Amino acid sequence: MILPARCNENARQHLKVMGDLGQIVNLDYSIRDDDAIKYAVERSNVVVNMVGREWETRNFSFEDVHVDFPARLAEICKQVGTVERLIHVSALGAAEDHLSAYYRTKAIGDAAVKAAFPAATIIKPAKLIGTEDRLLNVFAEHACKFPATPLVDDGGSKHRPVFVDDVALAIQAMVQDEATAGKTYELCGEKTYSMEDLVKLVNRVIRAQNPKILYVPSFILKLLGAPHEYLLRRVPFPLPTPTGLTRSYIDAQSRDYLKHPKSLGFEELGIKPAKLDGVVIDYLRAFRFGGYDAGSAAGQPGMD
Repeated sequence: MILPARCNENARQHLKVMGDLGQIVNLDYSIRDDDAIKYAVERSNVVVNMVGREWETRNFSFEDVHVDFPARLAEICKQVGTVERLIHVSALGAAEDHLSAYYRTKAIGDAAVKAAFPAATIIKPAKLIGTEDRLLNVFAEHACKFPATPLVDDGGSKHRPVFVDDVALAIQAMVQDEATAGKTYELCGEKTYSMEDLVKLVNRVIRAQNPKILYVPSFILKLLGAPHEYLLRRVPFPLPTPTGLTRSYIDAQSRDYLKHPKSLGFEELGIKPAKLDGVVIDYLRAFRFGGYDAGSAAGQPGMD
């Protein structure tokens, strides 16, 4: 397995020992370097693109990451001749008329990939849940740091968050099943939650003291986030991750993100997605008021 990545050695060293000696190879690359991209894919028969960005910076716009790079990757996969399968990870809700630039560029990128590599499989996962997710972890962090957890508008948008391990299993199944080529899959969890439901679930798991929710109109959050976004696109050095305060993130909360009834999903792949509560979100205990071991352990009676 060749794993092209832009992160440093410390961030990826744990991956190398997951295979036998020499089976997993880390590779430095740039999304603007066609030679490096070609070098990464010309020895591969399956290519999985998981490159994405939730906010723009001075160096990389949404168009750079979600449109230009996937299009060139698909073209190179077609040119080298060794790539039999291309699996492109997009996002549930991607649409060219979306309010959010993140979802608009995702949709344009999907179309560009299909145009260059018609047999590409498109995956559209719902919001991902897992140890390092940028959803439940954000709610838990806000509950610990602030008097109230801020939500966009009334927190009523509907979502079906999906466990990241289930998405990984789906990609594995697609690699092994040639019948999935050229198709699009929407991968969602079993249960529908509003954003407000998710905040309340997190508060129960971490046993938040006097949990409160602050409902903030989207236009106010956009005003608060505007200076930070402006600086992200101007300064030549990294700034703190602006999760929750980018215009794209705020716009994304104005719509429901649910699987289309007629779209392909986990069922067609023979996978039953894990339930969100219980062991799957046990990682939130790291935020638990009173300490990690306060209350019941995962899987034990009384677990929230």
